[in-house]
Amino acid sequence: MGTLRKSIALLPAEQLLRELVLDCAQHFPGLEIWVAGGWVRDRLLGIPSSDLDLALSKVTGREFGKVLQSFTAVPENEARYREKAAELGIPDVKFTRFHIMEKNVDKAKHLETAGGRLFGLDVDLVNLRKEVYDGHSRTPEMDFGTPEEDAFRRDATVNSLLFHFKKQEVVDLTGKGLEDLEARIMRTPLDPYQTFMDDPLRVLRLIRIGSKLSFTIDPAAMRCMRDERIQQALNTKITRERVGIEVFKMMQGPHPTVAFQHIFEANLYSPVFVRLDSPLVQELQAAFPHEYQSALQSWPTTWPRAHRLLSRLLEHVGNIGKLVQSDPHVEHLWAMAAFAPFAVLRQEMPRQAVEEAAVALRAPNRLSKLLDSALKNFDSILTIVSATASKTQRLPTRSAVGMAIRSWGATWTTQATYVMLASVVCDSEKASPSGSYSKDSSVDDSLEKSILAEYSAFADFVADNDLAGAHLQRPLLDGKQIQKLFGLQKGGKYLKTALDDLVAWQFDHAGGGIEEAKAWLLGRRGSLGIPADDASRS
Repeated sequence: MGTLRKSIALLPAEQLLRELVLDCAQHFPGLEIWVAGGWVRDRLLGIPSSDLDLALSKVTGREFGKVLQSFTAVPENEARYREKAAELGIPDVKFTRFHIMEKNVDKAKHLETAGGRLFGLDVDLVNLRKEVYDGHSRTPEMDFGTPEEDAFRRDATVNSLLFHFKKQEVVDLTGKGLEDLEARIMRTPLDPYQTFMDDPLRVLRLIRIGSKLSFTIDPAAMRCMRDERIQQALNTKITRERVGIEVFKMMQGPHPTVAFQHIFEANLYSPVFVRLDSPLVQELQAAFPHEYQSALQSWPTTWPRAHRLLSRLLEHVGNIGKLVQSDPHVEHLWAMAAFAPFAVLRQEMPRQAVEEAAVALRAPNRLSKLLDSALKNFDSILTIVSATASKTQRLPTRSAVGMAIRSWGATWTTQATYVMLASVVCDSEKASPSGSYSKDSSVDDSLEKSILAEYSAFADFVADNDLAGAHLQRPLLDGKQIQKLFGLQKGGKYLKTALDDLVAWQFDHAGGGIEEAKAWLLGRRGSLGIPADDASRS
């Protein structure tokens, strides 16, 4: 990152929005308007942003929104701003009348906000606020606040910066925002313990935004994140839906591995990925014991190996990289890394493991099904990978690997990725002796290199034998055609055997046609268990 900007030069669309908003502000004498939050932070960092939160000093967002809506509905006003937009090179389609989208009006009238789209910018309107928490809920009582009160209630100093819309000045009312932005650190404006206890979701927000920007977490904030009281509050006061929203944003963001590392260092694997009161906690702790007693130890000790390896695989240019990257939903891959420790439950508690993953993050059904398939096929995948990577035994046939992939189904590449990631995590005999993850750990590096070599051999076998689409392989003949071939009127169990063996034959005879397939089947009548006639089946 270059030198931090201390001022913001508005872009044409932003300048036009400013002019429009200040025109409307004349209806409220003495009204001050600030841009707050992420837009100020990102623009100072040189990051484009089209989302503006306008904080109003003495009216609610809904009240100001109605004036803005009425103003833009006047034909001459609309025509004037359309003309100005054209002069500034803003496409006509970018001018959209402001429509009020009321938020939480019924549940919290002190949060009467509005939002809409103008000149291609997403604009939210809200009054400057101060918050009062009662200790039992993360939803505070709110009232109109001063700019200082609004700044100090923010989750992070870098999010507390304000931009005075009229004066076009950046204001740092906490005295730490610009400093922390320069230092690339996430810090709370007020005491982190009380900040997190008031609203435990701020723990995940701090991690998410920090990972997005590749910022470090303030040591004092990190210590509070590790506090059992904060973790218990996160487990009980925040809905799993909100937890899932934050985590999926991390996984879909630019630096998921940074987010996962922050979660690990904060010792938040539980309650984030497994609830503190889940029956799985005891089983997982038995599988991943706290071998090295230390206040700084994070659990599960070996979990970071998964996101470290996945990060490498997403940049890998070889066949193993292509295999992993074939899933277009990157959040699926990061979810596989997140739940890699659950692999130890695949034999005794597979259903409970899938259910916990679904509940913990409110995971969508497709992700639950993916994890379920990965756990069910785990040992089959291990066997095939081991066979293709063997240096002492004969390599498996194309049909053996093809039929296995076909049985794993359409998501087989992501399932294989899960098994690979789980393999580095579940090798608990090789945890870092310090009890904490070290990026330079020779033990971790050696294990990762060994497993990567195995799965690379598997990926190479798949590529060399053109098996990437093996899950789509269909038999050359259907059941009725096979019945006709053998002169049978009735189906039976023999058909499944015949169809499966036919597909296996096709894998080993890639150029074989229908007539060759028929000849092969006729020659295998006895071994396929096909009856001599219908009468013999009755």
